[in-house]
Amino acid sequence: MEPWWWCVGACIVAFLWTVYLDVRHHSEQRLASWWVARTRTLGGWTGPVSLLVSTAALACFSAAAWAAVRTAGAMGHHLWALAVVGPAVLAYAPLVMATAPTQASAYRPWRAELSDAGADPHQQRAIAWWAGLPSLLGVLAIAMALWSALAP
Repeated sequence: MEPWWWCVGACIVAFLWTVYLDVRHHSEQRLASWWVARTRTLGGWTGPVSLLVSTAALACFSAAAWAAVRTAGAMGHHLWALAVVGPAVLAYAPLVMATAPTQASAYRPWRAELSDAGADPHQQRAIAWWAGLPSLLGVLAIAMALWSALAP
């Protein structure tokens, strides 16, 4: 089987894992409640803080994936990177899928979760728009990390 099929399969598994967490454990609702509670008193700083949180998550995931791929390369086989990249993808994918504008309706589902968590329209907009771009880049980071771990 070609290496890119393994990458596509791993992306599908990450997506299904995210759907499972949302349906079974309400992960998006929990994330929205956490985010609204942390930014409720920030006023005009809600957006920049949301950008920092989303960017920090992307940076942590990227650093872990980069270190795993480099270490696996030094060990002599690229699949060793999956020991770190696999769990990192499973931990990071729910955040990315919740906050990135990956659907045709862009931020509407995420803003609905934020609204249900008690965010006013200004806070919903600030969180969704400011946190969305790093999360959109996170989709690419996940694909690149999986490709680097699965393709020689």
